[in-house]
Amino acid sequence: MEEKTAFGKFITVKRKENGMTQSELAQRLYVTESAVSKWERGISYPDITLVAAICSALSISEHELITASDDVHQRQVELQAQKYRHLRNAYLWTWNVLYGVAVLTCLICNLAITHGLTWFFIVVASCMTAYSLTNLPLLVTKKKVIVILGTFFVTLNLLLLTCCIYTSGNWFFVSFAALLFSFSVLFTPIVLRELVLPGKLGEHKALLSMGADTLLLFLLLAVVSADQNQLSTLLYPTGVLTLYLLVLPWAFLLVIRYSRLSVWFRTALCLVVSGFYILTVNSMSDVITDGKAFVLPAMNLGDWNAAYLSGNITAVITIVCGAAALLFVWAGIVHAKRDRETDAVTAGTGRKGD
Repeated sequence: MEEKTAFGKFITVKRKENGMTQSELAQRLYVTESAVSKWERGISYPDITLVAAICSALSISEHELITASDDVHQRQVELQAQKYRHLRNAYLWTWNVLYGVAVLTCLICNLAITHGLTWFFIVVASCMTAYSLTNLPLLVTKKKVIVILGTFFVTLNLLLLTCCIYTSGNWFFVSFAALLFSFSVLFTPIVLRELVLPGKLGEHKALLSMGADTLLLFLLLAVVSADQNQLSTLLYPTGVLTLYLLVLPWAFLLVIRYSRLSVWFRTALCLVVSGFYILTVNSMSDVITDGKAFVLPAMNLGDWNAAYLSGNITAVITIVCGAAALLFVWAGIVHAKRDRETDAVTAGTGRKGD
């Protein structure tokens, strides 16, 4: 009986809050005024088929109707969501108006000054690029990262193409290749993380990312060489030198991602590779670019004059890498020993329990 009374009082309060009489509520629900009166007096409950209609008429949720109480938390959530939607819409409309005013103003100025449309297209492309970063993130709901990055890349290249045409330049393909390589280095790992790749490809996303970066780097070199009329040097020495310079990042990838060693031994191996690479990189570069014989730089740690400065710095870095590698090897041995002892103790405890 108390539940019916509480329910009736709740219906009465909500009806009055919405400024309705019993007769008006009854008309909206297609029931008799007597039925509404019985609900409010706690004599009977409404039919279950009327729940949705009652909630709509009284602006309450089904949970509030069933519990005959205000769901304060849910109302706060809905209020915050409504505030966010209002702010979002105000933000979007503000930027839309600003972009519209900017485009319209530049259109009028361009026509008034030059009696034609010239630099106006640069303004339009600029606004499109800015729009992809300011407004598009609030409009996209699915695959947001991929869509935003793709749109920004396309509009940015459209802006550069417009500038290239306006200045009668021939540098667009170089800028396109440079942007493509830069975006690949920065954003390919992020894009691959969002994608679900078939089969075992999903286990090699780091390899795919590095492979894409490598191919696009060589594409950039090819475009630059063609632009400078130096295609004859693309394979040698440019290509060979680039391959050698890529040895270190590729070695890091293979050791870190595919080596089954512990993190201590992987770090030590990376340090050894780094030390050896730093020791030989200048000499190998001279061999590739100038055809010189392979000779390590002159070094004398007791003499830091100009003749030995470069060699001494290289030697110190190599020694530091080697020493750090030995420390990580020692730490790896200690941790491996502790792990074996822990496993032995755990195994012994398990046998005693049996």
